[in-house]
Amino acid sequence: MSNTPFARKLFAAAALLALASCASAGGYDPVPPPIGPGDPGPGETPPPIPLDGPIMYSCSNGQQIVVDIEGASARVQIVGGSSMVLPSAGDGYYSNGRYGFRGGGASGQWEVGRMAPATCTGS
Repeated sequence: MSNTPFARKLFAAAALLALASCASAGGYDPVPPPIGPGDPGPGETPPPIPLDGPIMYSCSNGQQIVVDIEGASARVQIVGGSSMVLPSAGDGYYSNGRYGFRGGGASGQWEVGRMAPATCTGS
């Protein structure tokens, strides 16, 4: 191929076509943006429940609680009520003798005194 302006333009056009075909070949998967608090999950599903930090639970007895499990204790805030720290009383169970919480993540049980445990759903 000679070093004429036409040959250089032809070579440049061929190079651009080759690059464009690589980009549209489907070999490039963009990284999805990270999901932040309150953002919908993949496919507009509800946002994922955090693996750590405070989690809001709605319980079958009508109470709402916020639970933050940290090591050997769980800090619990009853929405519209009191707050407390429950020491670990077994594997995944926290209790101070009057109040108790079992579970974590998407589900748990909230115990108040001798009443039957309430099933709770995290959000």
